[in-house]
Amino acid sequence: MTARTEPGRQHGFTYLMILWWVAISSIVLAALGQHWMMESRRQREMELVFRGEQIRRAIDAFYDQAPDGQPKRLPTSWAELLDDRRRGHTVRHLRRLWPDPMTGRPWGLIREGPGIKGVYSQAQGHPLRGPDGVDSYEAWRFEQGQPAIRPR
Repeated sequence: MTARTEPGRQHGFTYLMILWWVAISSIVLAALGQHWMMESRRQREMELVFRGEQIRRAIDAFYDQAPDGQPKRLPTSWAELLDDRRRGHTVRHLRRLWPDPMTGRPWGLIREGPGIKGVYSQAQGHPLRGPDGVDSYEAWRFEQGQPAIRPR
């Protein structure tokens, strides 16, 4: 003999449980997505500091290592930082030219006359943990002769 259920009783219980499961899963996934986005941005900012500092140090080294009898000067192109032949042998102040990690495009250049004095990110927006006095990525500058910039 088969059991018969009364019409209208317990119909839709599984459907309601699935709806609750979908709703809770959506909330959890949205929160996880926000966390991943913030972590990715934090990592790009750390890479911004690393790459900017490497470029700043390379410009400092190029400027300070002028050959005897020649005036100190800033590099006029990236090629001079990658392959400096002023002393007769190759000096690599910078191993490679990285793109801006915030945009994936070339850095903005800070020029002093024909020379490259530093770089900055051309990204729009505000850093999560920028140095004091820096309220945008464009204001975060890595310049020759400046002390190393560390985020807060």
